[in-house]
Amino acid sequence: MPHSRALRSLVVAGSLALAGTTLSATAAVPATALGLSPQAAACVDDHSDHAANARVRKGSKQAEPKPFKGTGDEYKKLDDTALLPAGSVNIPTYFHVVLPVSEQNNGSTREDKLTTMVNAQVAVLNDAFGAGPKTQGSTASPFTFSLADIDFEYNDAWYGVVPGPVESEMKAATRVGGKNTLNIWTANIGDDLLGWATFPTKRLSPNDGVVLLDESMPGGNTGIYSEGDTGTHEVGHWLALYHTFQGGCNGKGDQVADTPAEAGPQFNCPADSTDSCPKSPGTDPIHNFMDYTQDSCMYQFTTGQVARMSDAWVQYRAS
Repeated sequence: MPHSRALRSLVVAGSLALAGTTLSATAAVPATALGLSPQAAACVDDHSDHAANARVRKGSKQAEPKPFKGTGDEYKKLDDTALLPAGSVNIPTYFHVVLPVSEQNNGSTREDKLTTMVNAQVAVLNDAFGAGPKTQGSTASPFTFSLADIDFEYNDAWYGVVPGPVESEMKAATRVGGKNTLNIWTANIGDDLLGWATFPTKRLSPNDGVVLLDESMPGGNTGIYSEGDTGTHEVGHWLALYHTFQGGCNGKGDQVADTPAEAGPQFNCPADSTDSCPKSPGTDPIHNFMDYTQDSCMYQFTTGQVARMSDAWVQYRAS
């Protein structure tokens, strides 16, 4: 059942000022294309030893750093393991819905709306990862998602969270479960981001999970990004998927053999014939959940991506 808490707003607000200072050099320039409020996303460092990945809206000038810190990248090549059967792994999913303190005494209207949006988001995840009726040409994954709980957190600093110290404090205070538990935080996140996610690690990271712009969930006000597929994209990262354009036209790209090479992200919903790597087989995977096209254009995970997520689960998240 949903429940609410108000936590240390003034203490966290002090940390927020520090976060704003340290991140200001890479803050996004707001974009107003497509008539939307300036919401964008970028790959950002989550201040730990693993990647944080996100989805970028067209027009974002947010820099996209290398996806991993350090000299090694243990996630590029996963060991091949037996493919887990479709629908065989149920992931308990906890939503932490952050709201401003000013709304705490406004009754249940806002909480009721967001509860409806959260339930719709879980339905989107189950459809996307289960090759449901809203997908086309997609492969069913081993994963289903069950909503374990919704808690409402009234905290002004957390409401505008960005990657950094405030994020870490928010997660430390609210995260539940182990590596096999999905935690999703929703808020009016800052830096013009749509969301970000962590890759899995051998040892549970205190920052493990997904952060979403609340209005990117179904029923939100972000226009072409309000059908819930930012959540799908970020959970793909949480299960070790790269962007389809990882590495551009050269090299091993996203480490998945059946996603054609792509020079860079695609936006909106370009023609199916779009081919940014003409010397490589296939056209750009514009309908893949791990590209940057609009929600209505995204409706596929490939067989290779499903195998990679299955391998990642066995090696990083199953226990």
